[in-house]
Amino acid sequence: MRMRLRKLISILTTVAPVLVLSAGCASIGAFSANPRTVCAGDPVTVTWAAVGDVTIGAEPAVPEIGPKASSGSQRFVVERDTRFTLKASRLCSCKSTEADVVVAPPAREYGGVAACSSAERAIALTVPLGERQVSSALKVSSVTNGNLRPIVIAKGAAHATVPPGGRSAAFDGEPVAGTWTLRADLRPSEACEDALRALASRLTFRVGFGCGQ
Repeated sequence: MRMRLRKLISILTTVAPVLVLSAGCASIGAFSANPRTVCAGDPVTVTWAAVGDVTIGAEPAVPEIGPKASSGSQRFVVERDTRFTLKASRLCSCKSTEADVVVAPPAREYGGVAACSSAERAIALTVPLGERQVSSALKVSSVTNGNLRPIVIAKGAAHATVPPGGRSAAFDGEPVAGTWTLRADLRPSEACEDALRALASRLTFRVGFGCGQ
């Protein structure tokens, strides 16, 4: 009995400091700033979850940053490109992370991995741009085909066939947010594998931004 008691005391003595140490460490579970592309004066929603004393910062500074609860969500208004930071500190450690928000850049490229249909003789891609990517205030000023072959670009009721490297005004003034579709027809006798290889399996388009009412 005494031998078992000694072993138990020894185990508790060894484990206890580790438990105390683990309980005292800071950690970050989540941090985001959305939308990532906005107009000047737009609100950005910053969401976080961390263990420890939390401080939200911004460069350049925006109103109402500073110490916060360990988890939460808050809207901040930005006027220019802004880097939001989260710092969590607790006893033995300090953790930090950051999230960037861009204010109305001249243009930005979107795209992704496309799928090819031998039956339809075409490569196609759908690109949804939601509130996490772009502000609802952003308007299209230009659309450019970033591929080495003509593509049909469509969004809502608007669509246009755009040559390689060419621009289209068919979407001017439309909200950037929404679902875009891209389609490139296969060349005569071209196989899906060859077309995807030529495009590196991707379709892309470049959208010029403007901030409108």
